[in-house]
Amino acid sequence: MRNYIKYIGLIATVTLFVNCSKILEPEPEGQVALDNLLTTEEGLITGVNGIFQPLQGIFSGTMVQLAGRSSDDTWTWRKETESDIFNIDETFGLIETTWENHYRGITRANTVLDRMLLVESFSSEEMRLLIEGQSKFMRAYYYFNLVRFYGDVPLVLQEIIVPADGELPRSPIEDVYAQIKSDLNDAVSMLPTSYSGGNGQELGRPTKYAAMALLATVNLELEEWGEVVANTEDIIGEGSLLENYADNFNGSQENGPASIFEVQYGGEIAATTINTRGTYAPPAMQGGAANLPTDDTWNGEGGSLSSGNGIVQEYEPGDKRKEVTLAHYDLENFLFPDQPVGSLLYINKYLNEVDQPVEQSTWNFPIIRYADVLLMRAEALNEIGYSPNDEAFGLLNEIRINAGLPAHDASTLGTQDEFRQALRKERRVELAFESKRYFDLNRWGILEARIQFQMDIKGELTFPSNRLISHPITGKSYFLYPIPLVEFSNNANIQVQNPGY
Repeated sequence: MRNYIKYIGLIATVTLFVNCSKILEPEPEGQVALDNLLTTEEGLITGVNGIFQPLQGIFSGTMVQLAGRSSDDTWTWRKETESDIFNIDETFGLIETTWENHYRGITRANTVLDRMLLVESFSSEEMRLLIEGQSKFMRAYYYFNLVRFYGDVPLVLQEIIVPADGELPRSPIEDVYAQIKSDLNDAVSMLPTSYSGGNGQELGRPTKYAAMALLATVNLELEEWGEVVANTEDIIGEGSLLENYADNFNGSQENGPASIFEVQYGGEIAATTINTRGTYAPPAMQGGAANLPTDDTWNGEGGSLSSGNGIVQEYEPGDKRKEVTLAHYDLENFLFPDQPVGSLLYINKYLNEVDQPVEQSTWNFPIIRYADVLLMRAEALNEIGYSPNDEAFGLLNEIRINAGLPAHDASTLGTQDEFRQALRKERRVELAFESKRYFDLNRWGILEARIQFQMDIKGELTFPSNRLISHPITGKSYFLYPIPLVEFSNNANIQVQNPGY
């Protein structure tokens, strides 16, 4: 891990947000020395704002490739196929920037948590808890991504004063998860269910429900089914699904009842906007798009892994989500010129035709939606024990009925495995292109099988099974990305690379 002092210094330049509807709509306050900034409640709030900032870059880059393209949902016809076909090594640039962005957020959280112990007074105990709870929530979130991408990672929990403070060995996966759970349990006890507004309490900050939902997501990853049920119990009924599926993504219902936690965009420069419409939608790419939905129509042709259990074929007749998620825009098929106009589908979900320039969008990106909570709870209940027409069916059907589809019952899903497969399909369609699918395939232990099926259709490719481990908690076959090569120079205590690199 490098540049820790630089990362800490960046907190001092974070802008202060006052009377805003979103966290990330700044009013510049200028540069302040760190030692002076984090000595007051107001300065600590500024520091907390800096903890959120790396999310913007992560969801404008990392998640599109490492958790988007590396699944069976998307493919690319362009040259940057590394993550699509798992042809990645420790020198791949995105591996390094992903590591840096997450540790940037962690070191900022550590600094706030350590410095707040030196602040003599707060306006209220509630505000002190808000600052600590938000910092721990975000530290847990960043470590959750790191442990899922890289496995064992250095567990840095204090402010970095000198570079050696960050030069720690890799901690086992089990220890990282123990810390994540500890932070999230603290966040659950410290955060409110909603915010009243004002500095440090703007709409969009993580709530108690967000902490519970993230903790349930961690439990889901580790197959702790009872804990998933317990940690979603109080969220059920506190949110709602939107009748118009598109409103989850088009900026009209940001931080609303269908959302648990979002990346807050809304700025005017590239660093505070997201490039999803430029990645997915050809109106912003002037013809092509970097990522396309997998479609069995193409039989592995056109570029990389275009086919094999294609997501286009997953949509049932009458599913209202399909026309929101996919579109053809009446464009010529530039990959298959012999096919008719409109035969090539694009990812329409994030198309923003309002903001300028066209490559950038101010719309927030959902990290956890209420629909995700319903599906997590349904999955856990079924894994605990299949019961015909029980609560798990009700939760699954709430999603389906809202999408315009018929409900399932014991006549259509008569066994635990049939329910399991239907649930997995529903997660894929409901949460399509929301950076969930890669993580789901990996935690289910079926990533290799799904990708190899696509590779077999394409031909001449083999999934790198030597890069799989047996997950120490679940025992499932689990893929890991490599530790960035530069970190072995920056931190001699890392020592061991992940297998297969």
